[in-house]
Amino acid sequence: MKGPTQALIAIVIFAALSVFLAPFGIIVGALIALVTLRVSVSEGFKTLVWGVLSHVGLTLLLTGSMLGGFLAVAEYMLPVWLMAVVLRQTNSLASALQFAMVLVGVLVVGFHLMVADTSQWWLSLFNQYLAPVLQASQIEYEVERIAQITDHFTMLVAVFMIVLWFSILVVGRWWQSELYYPGRFKTDFYQLALPKSTAYVAIALAVLGLLNASQNSMINDLSSVLIAGLMMQGIAIAHHTVATKEMRTAWLVGLYILLFLVPESMLVLATIGLVDTWVDFRNRWTNKEL
Repeated sequence: MKGPTQALIAIVIFAALSVFLAPFGIIVGALIALVTLRVSVSEGFKTLVWGVLSHVGLTLLLTGSMLGGFLAVAEYMLPVWLMAVVLRQTNSLASALQFAMVLVGVLVVGFHLMVADTSQWWLSLFNQYLAPVLQASQIEYEVERIAQITDHFTMLVAVFMIVLWFSILVVGRWWQSELYYPGRFKTDFYQLALPKSTAYVAIALAVLGLLNASQNSMINDLSSVLIAGLMMQGIAIAHHTVATKEMRTAWLVGLYILLFLVPESMLVLATIGLVDTWVDFRNRWTNKEL
């Protein structure tokens, strides 16, 4: 990154491209994080503003509505900037991750307070926007299956937000490390560890979830927030283990493939992250106790 001007030019270009190809949004968020971490909070905010103007302006020009643009801002711009501010102030990936978990948790609680039946709300959105498109394309779908998905859709969105936001922030941190502090990123990521308070809250929600038989509940949705965060800690442990034990990178590739093909495997990583709160696998392996 040669300077703020070049960063602004890049953010405008990639924000415009993200209107057509959403994955470019990852680069947009990473650029916002990089400028915030490397230069200043104010310069990062300036970069955010230019990204918002570029994306929302082009979206309005093409569709006549700004809704899609503001959804993109909430998806990979504003939250990432806020997390980057936390990371800059604390120099802790765990603190930034915990901030994301709190933010998503607040959104989940607010959503449940505003919407009496979240499953029905998602189902109505499907019937209003997606069902007509599928019917026009003569694509068949099972109504019962859609209803089952909407029962867990709030949970899926919560997990998606944490994974996406933190992944973009990690890309920005890695970028900063590669450009200015070679090797620093590995040290930071390998030591990612959420505080014990997170583990206690996760256990409490798990117990409450067992007592609550309803699948569509705020408790279950909040539990998914904790699972996503602890999964990130589990992934950090996996990376540290491969590096410490001098194992092949194929183990990590297999892990990510497993997560993609079998999403339930995130529970295993989350459990490892939870247990690590007390066992501290990484220090034990470093000291060759395991």
